[in-house]
Amino acid sequence: MKLSILIPSANEANVRETVQQVEALFPEAQIIICNDRHRQGKGWAVRHALEEATSDYVAFLDGDGDIQPKMLKRLIPFIEDYDIVCGVKPISGLWSRRILTFLSRYYIALCFNIKVDSQTGIKLFKRAALCEWYSNGWLFDLEILSTAKQNGYSMIEVPIDFVKINRRMRMVSIWRTFKESVTLWLELR
Repeated sequence: MKLSILIPSANEANVRETVQQVEALFPEAQIIICNDRHRQGKGWAVRHALEEATSDYVAFLDGDGDIQPKMLKRLIPFIEDYDIVCGVKPISGLWSRRILTFLSRYYIALCFNIKVDSQTGIKLFKRAALCEWYSNGWLFDLEILSTAKQNGYSMIEVPIDFVKINRRMRMVSIWRTFKESVTLWLELR
C-alpha cells in the first residue's frame, strides 16, 4: 500500500521523534509535515500539505507524541472494507475530562450523525473520501467526516493505545471549539 502520512505540527517537541518512528515503520511512505508557520490553524496547514500528497491512501497522525505511529498498523487492515478509519482512545483521566469527552462524542454523534471519534489524532482515508473542507481550526476533521458521511463514504473507529500526556483543558479552548462546531453545523445543514 502506498501511503502519504501527514503530521500536523505546531512546533511540538516530539515531531522529530514521531517522524523518525514513521520512517522506520513505513520506509516507503511519503511523510509530509503540516507546519502552521503562518498561524492559520491546523485545518489550513493540513489542507495545504495535502496538495503534496501523491498516494491513494492518506493518514493524519498528530505529532505531539501521545499516539505512537505503530497505531497506524492497527488501522490499515480496515481500509480495505471502509473508506475512512479513525482511531479512538478510551475515555480516561480525571472525571471532568471523562465527562467532557463523553459529552463531546455524544454531541457530535447527535448533531453531525458521526459515530466515530472525530477528535483523536489518527485517521486513515482512501484519497477519494477526503472531501474538500474549509475549516481552518481544530474541527477541520469533523467537517471532513461530516461531508464524507453526507456523500455516502463508510467509516469505522478502531481502538488505539496512547501515551498519556498531561494537558490542561482550558475553558477558552472548550468554548471556542463549541462555537466552531455550532458554526460548522449551521454551514453543513
